Formats: sequence, structure tokens, C-alpha cells
Amino acid sequence: MLDLDHPMTPYILKAAEIEDRIRRRLLAWRDAPASGQAASATAEITGQLIPLLRALNDERFGADQGIAATLDALHAAVGNGDPETSWQAFLQLAEGPGRNFGTWAI
Repeated sequence: MLDLDHPMTPYILKAAEIEDRIRRRLLAWRDAPASGQAASATAEITGQLIPLLRALNDERFGADQGIAATLDALHAAVGNGDPETSWQAFLQLAEGPGRNFGTWAI
């Protein structure tokens, strides 16, 4: 469980907010791959949202190499254009302990 009094809590919550935006885009793309969601999802995730998480990692998480590697894997998966592979890469970021921001503990 997330300790609301911990000094990193605001940054973990910020990461969770960005991850939720990625989640919504990936789900729309995965659930309707032929709907034209791919191009806009790819552009938003790789061009806006992952860079926000990279900046957060650099500024507040000590440029953690594990987080950076997870973000690299997500960026590559989304860039390859496969929604299911992208979803699996996203789960490494948001859904359990590992090389991530710890948002799964919220």
C-alpha cells in the first residue's frame, strides 16, 4: 500500500496519472485495431506520454535505469505497431513489482 506521507507519493501519483492515460489509449487501440486508433495512439504515447514519464524518472526517481529500460521497451513495442505486444509491455510498467514507478501499490 502506498504511504501517503512518503515524500515520493506525489510523484508516484503523477506517474499513475500518466500511466492511466497510456492505458486508455492502448485499450482503445487494442479493442478496435482497425478503427484508426493506432496512429493517434502511437503518436500520443511515444511523442507525449512516455517523454513525460522519462522526465519524471530523471527528475524525481534518480534516472532509475530499470524504469528507463521499461520505458524503452514500451516505446519500442508501441512503435512496432502491435497493440497486444504494446499492452504486454505496458503491464510491466503498471501492474506489479518490478522496474517501474511503483504505481501498482496504490
